[in-house]
Amino acid sequence: MKDIKTYCLFFSLFIPLMLNSCAFNNADKLSYEWQLTFEDNFDFYDNTKWINMHDNGNRTIWSNKELEWYMDKNVKVEKGILKLTATKESVYGKDIESEKQFEYTSGMICNAQSFTQAYGKWEMRVKFPFKKGFWPAFFLVPKQRPSLPEIDVFEYFGIYKNKISINHHWGIDYPNVNTGGQREPFYYSKSKEITGDFSDRWMIWTFECYPDKMIWKLDDNVVYETTEGIPTAPLYMIANVAIKDYKEHNFEVEKTGLPYVMEIDYVRVYKMVPVK
Repeated sequence: MKDIKTYCLFFSLFIPLMLNSCAFNNADKLSYEWQLTFEDNFDFYDNTKWINMHDNGNRTIWSNKELEWYMDKNVKVEKGILKLTATKESVYGKDIESEKQFEYTSGMICNAQSFTQAYGKWEMRVKFPFKKGFWPAFFLVPKQRPSLPEIDVFEYFGIYKNKISINHHWGIDYPNVNTGGQREPFYYSKSKEITGDFSDRWMIWTFECYPDKMIWKLDDNVVYETTEGIPTAPLYMIANVAIKDYKEHNFEVEKTGLPYVMEIDYVRVYKMVPVK
């Protein structure tokens, strides 16, 4: 009898606590909802939202030793799909950093001049093929200089067909490559390589940024999560196709089957608002 009384007393105390705990968690999950703050479904190309170069005016990234020069004509909308096209085309490129003859042109979009946001959710429905040396990406950076942190929602480097990367750079500045590759103080980088089928299929990539964590999702499945280096500055978006001759391919870029096209169905950004 004593054991039965003890047993009943235990559950009379424990079950309400358990129910209260569950109720708290459910309430916590439902305490906010996503509110749309930016959207482009690419019914037409809206040049009030996008520019086709980096925010500083550059049309390549010299420090990456990229082979492409971004041009306005390589960005087009067709039947509700934005197409960023990269192809073999010789063009002379000059900007504030340097100048040279480029053997490839490509396309990019950047919304630094129209929209930035701190925290929230960024989402893109996108498709791209695999081709050696062609490097489609979707990333977020602040307007501050140097432009860290950098959130790479995805990077398909054009090295391995079945591998795609998530990368996150934060700190004071990027490594100083002019000092024998030595990393400058207070620079940090983390990455996650995902294996799967990524070429020529529609995917939805999502990045969620909270004050205490960041989450990357592919087709609504969490693929990476971290609490390090969370950005506090407002971020803008870049989507692009860079080109690079990697040592893994004997520094050769695949020249057959061009042009290379990255297709984007939509881009959406949300902020968290309290549930009414």
